[in-house]
Amino acid sequence: MTQQQGFYSKVAEKFGGYSSGAQRTTSFPQGDPEERFDALVRELASPTGRLLDVGCADGRNLLAVAGAFGRVDALDLSPEMLASAERHRAASGLDHVTFALGDASATGFPDGAFDVVTSRRGPLFPEEFGRVLRPGGSVVHLGIAERDVQELKEVFGRGQLYGRWSGTPVLREERERLERAGFTVDHAGEFTYDEYFHTPADLDRFLQMVPIFEDYDSAADRGAFERYAARATTSEGIHLARHWFVLRAHRD
Repeated sequence: MTQQQGFYSKVAEKFGGYSSGAQRTTSFPQGDPEERFDALVRELASPTGRLLDVGCADGRNLLAVAGAFGRVDALDLSPEMLASAERHRAASGLDHVTFALGDASATGFPDGAFDVVTSRRGPLFPEEFGRVLRPGGSVVHLGIAERDVQELKEVFGRGQLYGRWSGTPVLREERERLERAGFTVDHAGEFTYDEYFHTPADLDRFLQMVPIFEDYDSAADRGAFERYAARATTSEGIHLARHWFVLRAHRD
């Protein structure tokens, strides 16, 4: 089991899925990137369309758009997350959705099997996605950008994309990867927004279930956590500055 698989399996076992229940307030001056992602996916949907979602986690976000497609397949590397996804699927009644253990870099699906491939804060493998898409098919990707929670990572001295804030923008890199694989990008947008966690306990729960620090430990990281909380506490809560991006591209 890889470190990433182990992380998400641990999260699923502890929280029952990809949600900690942490209480927070969010402000989206440029719009909600999750909502933009969903809107871009729905624009591509049809009753006969086939969708592949990679890195589906507990499936809740996918199930919100799955009804617009005729058939949906979803892959994840964590058996525990997939078990949670299947429970959500059963509750939704969407029998045309299938969750399976699989690697997004080598999906095992035949060439040209899908109309759309989605990756919501998951991996991006342009060559493999292009292979399984029919001509004219599309990829929609929601990614984490280089300045996401930068101040938090600076206090901890580590983290996802640590130090990348002064380098090439991740959006540009991912766009170029798609273009080199033969895609044409028809939408690219960045989103900066703010989250305010209501209590230190809420922020602690959140950090346990997201891969900002895959090795986060409430006890071992207590000093850094308290330094950040003291610095970032406002009248609205403990602030995190987020930075995400959305890309959509079609296969020529």
